[in-house]
Amino acid sequence: MAINWLDLFYGLLLGVLLAAVVVWKIMPSLMIVTHKSKLSFDKTVETFIQHAQGAGWQVPKVYDLQNSLKKAGHGVAPVKVISLCQPHYAFQVLEKDANKRISAIMPCRIGIYQSNDGKVYISEMNIPLMSKMFGKVVADAMASVTAEEDAMLKGIVAER
Repeated sequence: MAINWLDLFYGLLLGVLLAAVVVWKIMPSLMIVTHKSKLSFDKTVETFIQHAQGAGWQVPKVYDLQNSLKKAGHGVAPVKVISLCQPHYAFQVLEKDANKRISAIMPCRIGIYQSNDGKVYISEMNIPLMSKMFGKVVADAMASVTAEEDAMLKGIVAER
């Protein structure tokens, strides 16, 4: 029995396309991790910043997206993005020129938002998944970042 190379090629092509569609559909849900807060919006923001600073992290900027949008004539429920920096980990990543491209997604950011039904959520990048794409140095530094961010969320996140 002879192999039909054309059928094999089309089957392989269809398999690759199907896999690409599946990955395209599930990647957004894998890239961002969302937690429900057990605190009010303002208390979530305040407590998270206190935990971060208490752990020795810098909070160089808090973006008030709700206010920015309001100034532009758009109304949304409260949304803030907190930038976080731990210079020790930033140095580990940025010390080598090959890793400096990662500066485009630095510093770390945490989103805190209130949904239209009043529930408060905290969103963050899935750092363990993302960091694996950038090699061992980045993955090792980001493993420590993840552990520290998890500690910052204690007492805030409802399911922990």
